[in-house]
Amino acid sequence: MKGTGHMIRIAALADTHWKGDDAVPQTVLEQLEGVDVVIHAGDIKCEKVMKALGKGRRQVYAVRGNNFEWDLADLPDSRVESLDGFKIGVVHDIGALEPFAVGQKKPEEIFGKPVQMVVFGQTHHPFFDYLQGVPFLNPGSATDLDHRGEPGTMAIMEVNGNLQRVSFVKLT
Repeated sequence: MKGTGHMIRIAALADTHWKGDDAVPQTVLEQLEGVDVVIHAGDIKCEKVMKALGKGRRQVYAVRGNNFEWDLADLPDSRVESLDGFKIGVVHDIGALEPFAVGQKKPEEIFGKPVQMVVFGQTHHPFFDYLQGVPFLNPGSATDLDHRGEPGTMAIMEVNGNLQRVSFVKLT
């Protein structure tokens, strides 16, 4: 499905570390209203959280990360999803950004094929920039920005064959 003219709204999350039936905070569930797809860049923790994020018709594309329960052990370390023909690579930890910024490393080294965007986690800090022409997004941690109790963050993207918009949401 390429360039259908339909805008796809995508919520990006990472490093949630939530666990249990009622683990997803109401503020996050409210942000997911009107979202078509959820991308989770690792440390999602458990199957119950995956189900809560995908409630209704939302598709959830997640990677494992380095902090998960065994019921999610089958999640991939990385994945590429084509949303309206726009290829998004998702991985938990990409390491340092500098090699990507100066062209020493390319996203296809992680994903095995070219992508048009990289969504990653691990740092708990929101980040968005174009590195060598490729948008790199870290939505931050929806749970805790910096392990000191600061409000977490997530990102909302709009795609219709190309990336149209990225915005960060501070969760209170």
